Amino acid sequence: MNGPRVSVIIPVLNGAGTIAGTLRALQTQTGAPPHEIIVVDNGSTDGTPELVAQFGVTLLHETTRGAAAARNCGIRAARGEIIAHCDGDTIPTRRWLAELVAAFDDPAVTLAAGRIVSYPPKTGAERYLAACGVYDVERASVRNPFPLAPSGNMAVRRAAALAVGGFAEMMITAEDADFCHRILSVYPGAIAYRPAALLFHRNRPDDASLRRQAWVYGEGVARMYRRYPDILPWNVGKIALVAARTLGRAVAPLGLMLGRRLAVTTAEKLEYSVYHRLWTWWFWCGFFRFYYANPTFGQRP
Repeated sequence: MNGPRVSVIIPVLNGAGTIAGTLRALQTQTGAPPHEIIVVDNGSTDGTPELVAQFGVTLLHETTRGAAAARNCGIRAARGEIIAHCDGDTIPTRRWLAELVAAFDDPAVTLAAGRIVSYPPKTGAERYLAACGVYDVERASVRNPFPLAPSGNMAVRRAAALAVGGFAEMMITAEDADFCHRILSVYPGAIAYRPAALLFHRNRPDDASLRRQAWVYGEGVARMYRRYPDILPWNVGKIALVAARTLGRAVAPLGLMLGRRLAVTTAEKLEYSVYHRLWTWWFWCGFFRFYYANPTFGQRP
């Protein structure tokens, strides 16, 4: 081949504290096919572009905000037949790219996903994210009705990505769920889960950033409900289910506090329950705020 077989695309916004580690890991891959590295800066103000320029990779700039727009910018410029995606706060292991791309030796595979493991947690917020399953790619890859290859560890055939119009830039969050749905609608089949395509993810370290993440994830799910009401109808029954679960998670720490006093439960279980309550509350705040403030979002003409 005259050019790279694979293009690795990394969108970044104010990632000066982490992007260097990502790029160093990508430049020391073992057994990987010919590849190029494309970083798409999405308007950083912390010196990220200057830092990235030191690594000799392709640096692009996208003024339309959002990971979807940044990834599309990279896809358009890419020369590889396979597009691998990761984020600027991750550290791919040495064989990440080789293992992820090997999925496409099967011509029936259009979309692949690798395994995401949390960095060893130090704070309560980090421990919660490491334990709650939000980065459980194996489960997400077969989830109904929207199987997901998270964009933080995803690969796709470039021709397929272009054929569906890339990522939907209206989807500021949950853009990967929407993208995977549209890919699999045109190219039916399973997402190839590659557990050996492993990368490490830096979780949100404090309560404030965890609340923000939960809110944004809730907004993303609301976007999917608005965009696909035929698949995800929102009704009174679901509202009642959400209310019951939220109430249950709200009172659970109270019982565990008593359990701690009686020495029949652990501090770890209590901490998890407290953070599960926090996550649930802010997730649904984000969901309801977006869903009811945007009644026409995603409607087709």
